[in-house]
This record gives sequence, structure tokens and C-alpha cells, in this order.
Amino acid sequence: MAKVTARHLKYDPSDEGLVRRLGCALVMHWDALSAEQQKLFLDQAVMTVDRDETVQLEQQLQIFIQKRKLRD
Repeated sequence: MAKVTARHLKYDPSDEGLVRRLGCALVMHWDALSAEQQKLFLDQAVMTVDRDETVQLEQQLQIFIQKRKLRD
């Protein structure tokens, strides 16, 4: 399994739409991922440095994914 570390993804503001599209694609195909892959992506999301820090991030991410799945 890949190693999860605290990291910051640097990208130009003009690339923000690309980052959003990749995130959307991941959520849309979440159920196709193995439990191991889901854990890897959630753990990395929690460890990724972002300008908008938040508390209970893992729980917020899980709720976000569940809400989107219910809309399909």
C-alpha cells in the first residue's frame, strides 16, 4: 500500500478546475474502489495541507461522499 504523508500539492490557480474535476471523478467512482483504496484516499486527503484547515475532516469527507452517492 502506498505511504500516506503530510503533503502540499502545488498548482497554479488556473489549474484549480482540473483539481476539482479529478476530485469529482474520484467521488463518482468511490464505490468501485476497494476498501483499501478508499482508506488510502481518505487518509491522504486528511493529511494533505490546504489553505482551508478544518476540524473533523475525515468525518466531513465521509459525509460528503455519502451525500453525493445518495443523489445518484
